[in-house]
Formats: sequence, structure tokens, C-alpha cells
Amino acid sequence: MKKIILISLLAMTTAIASAQSKSTSKVSLNVYGSYVFDDGFDVYNDANNYFTGKIKGGLQWGGGIEYKPHPDFSTELLYLNKNSAVPATFKFGATEPKRDENFDLTHHYILLAGNRLQRSSSGKVEGYAGLMAGVLISDLKSPSTGKSGSKTDFTWGGRLGLNYWMSEKVGIKLQANILTASKATGGDYYWSYWGPLYLNTYSTLWQFGLGGGLTFRLGN
Repeated sequence: MKKIILISLLAMTTAIASAQSKSTSKVSLNVYGSYVFDDGFDVYNDANNYFTGKIKGGLQWGGGIEYKPHPDFSTELLYLNKNSAVPATFKFGATEPKRDENFDLTHHYILLAGNRLQRSSSGKVEGYAGLMAGVLISDLKSPSTGKSGSKTDFTWGGRLGLNYWMSEKVGIKLQANILTASKATGGDYYWSYWGPLYLNTYSTLWQFGLGGGLTFRLGN
């Protein structure tokens, strides 16, 4: 997982250098911070085989490098991070007791986004909307056992926001976004900590966030 993140950060750094060498006025560095809301999950096979819980809300932070080949369009490479508590209740087999656990979960999103831009006549307000796609790397730890695991899923989503440019170089971002990953909760990812299991059901992850950040135009 760490190798994937390092490679992605290297790619982001390379993108910055490459874009600057071509046209620095078209490149922006973005910093993000938002609150992501709770997402419940309920993975159920039968009365003796189930896993249910909640991925608690909290701060999601990250950054991105954005390139504008045209005044009305942009592409952005992003990295987003969120640490979450996951209180869960589960049972595996008729002879096994029901268990409760508070897992520690870290999400690493590596995304490529495409945006449609619309600027006001004054140029101070710039609205945008777009789609994002990439990978979600989930690191999970069980405090009671000390065991941990990692899972990688395809993820995609959308966002809607605006930039308010306080100067030619610095702007404030306001943004709402949603990200989802199919089969991101459930299965052996959680349950392998507890021995041989026979559940293979998964549920889809949904993460809705509200927040913003800062944007910086690079170059002259």
C-alpha cells in the first residue's frame, strides 16, 4: 500500500514539473479539508452469519494538482485521506458467540478527476462540477487482536463546488463531494481475523463530504 501511495505522490510531483514547464499559468495546487458523514453497513447471510456496523464520520484531508488545458475544462490528480473508527457487531456460525469490535480504518483515495468550469464575469467566482475515478486503499486494524489488513477497490464519485479568488494567485474552495466503492466492506477483508469463515457477502461504501480548502495558481 505504501508503495502505491509513494508512486502516486511521485506521479503528482512529476505532473507538477511537467505542467509548469509547458504553461505555468494553467496549473493550480489544491489543498482540501472536509467533513465526511457516517456510513452504515449491514452484511447479512443468515441469523448466525452477519456483520453490521458503522464507519464513523470525520475529517478528510488531501491535495491535488490541477491542469487547465482550456478555460472551461480541467483535470486533477488527487490524494485524499480519512481515518475512521468502525464500531461493529458480528457473528460467524451457530456455535460462535456474537462479538463486538471497534476497528481502526484508514482510507487512502488516489483519484483522477475531470471538471467543467464556469467563471463569473468578474472572474472572482469560478464554479466547477466533475467526476472522479481511481482506487481506494483501505487499511484496517483490529485493536483486540493486533492484526491488520489492506484491501484495494475501484472507486468513483462526483463533486460540485466553487473557487472564490481573493487575488490572482490565491482562492478559497467550497465543495460537496460523494465517493463510492463497490464491495468495499465485508468479506474476508474484515472476517479473516477470526479464523476460517464462510461469509463472502459484501456491501458498497458511500462517503459524502462537505468542506473546501485553498487553491493556489502556480507560476507567473
